[in-house]
Amino acid sequence: MPRRTHIDITRLRALDACMDVEQLSDAITRLLTPLHIAHWYYAVDLPLVNEHPNQLHFGTYPDEWVKYYFEQDFIRIDPVISHCHDRAVPLTWQDAQRLSARVVDPQLHKIRRLFNEAREAGLGSGVSIPLHGPGVTWGLMSYASPNLEERDFVALLPELHLMAHFVHEAARRIGRATDGERLPTLTRRERECLAWAAAGKTSWEIGQVLNISE
Repeated sequence: MPRRTHIDITRLRALDACMDVEQLSDAITRLLTPLHIAHWYYAVDLPLVNEHPNQLHFGTYPDEWVKYYFEQDFIRIDPVISHCHDRAVPLTWQDAQRLSARVVDPQLHKIRRLFNEAREAGLGSGVSIPLHGPGVTWGLMSYASPNLEERDFVALLPELHLMAHFVHEAARRIGRATDGERLPTLTRRERECLAWAAAGKTSWEIGQVLNISE
């Protein structure tokens, strides 16, 4: 018998109806609360090299931790960030620490400090999903909880992976709308006029076809 997912697919599809970051954030939190996931964070085009104009990041990480993370420039040495930048498969944070310990890295001490301090901030165990696709260079969605272990995140990984991409699609749309002025919504008749104009019809011919005046 097929395994049932923990998240109703119709609720994931409903994320695309969110009109702004606040609505989307609330919807994500409602989906994750029954899974006992306390914190999540979505980010695209983070400043690895320079200040990208299309950066978008939001979530429920403690504000103090997010501020401290960027002040300490942890983004430059975070193995989760480098993985999500270069790879397409999910990574648990415990795997990230194990992989870091296997290589000779002059930043290893700082990497250990990063994970130790994240744990103190309530972000001890988690998983990150790389996001790549149209309209962005790269991104990620991370989930964390002080009450879940690595095996719990692995068990939830199919749902979390799927959810990350539904969130990504909704966030990309919201990001495009907020980059500048929102694009106007066209009526069905206006779309018909544009379609006929694209087909080469004159204003008079369009008026005749649609039974309207010029």
